[in-house]
Amino acid sequence: MNRADSKRLTDTVSAAGSMTLFLIFAVCCLIMIAAAASAYGRISENYDDTFNSAAAVRYVTNKLRACKGAEILSGNELLLYDDGYKTLIYESGGTLYERLLSDGQEVSASGGEAVFKAEGFSVSDCGGGLAEISAEGSGGRTFSAYCRIPEGGRTD
Repeated sequence: MNRADSKRLTDTVSAAGSMTLFLIFAVCCLIMIAAAASAYGRISENYDDTFNSAAAVRYVTNKLRACKGAEILSGNELLLYDDGYKTLIYESGGTLYERLLSDGQEVSASGGEAVFKAEGFSVSDCGGGLAEISAEGSGGRTFSAYCRIPEGGRTD
């Protein structure tokens, strides 16, 4: 009788030990998955912020380099001149817009196509034919670039 009770006790302890180890493994897996998901969320948010703000600055500087002339209308409006048309780039509500206009069309910062999300977008004249283009990310980082204003453009 003692052997049968001892065997049952051994089987019970073995089963309980196996279940406990499995439970510890499962809890560790859940903790690791939660930590990885949290890290991924932070990385994804920072990447989106960096991409939108930095890409907006690069996009505007490339457009400025490609045009025939440019005019800074206000702190967040830039008018680019080319043959037969103008391009207005402006920020409204944290979004960067681009509007294509014919030469005779009146310039107004409305009805453009959304290009990027860019908080705090600004264009400023640094003098000497240079313009500073900058945008703020939601994390407080500022992305900026300096670009030459093409000859034939006007700055106010």
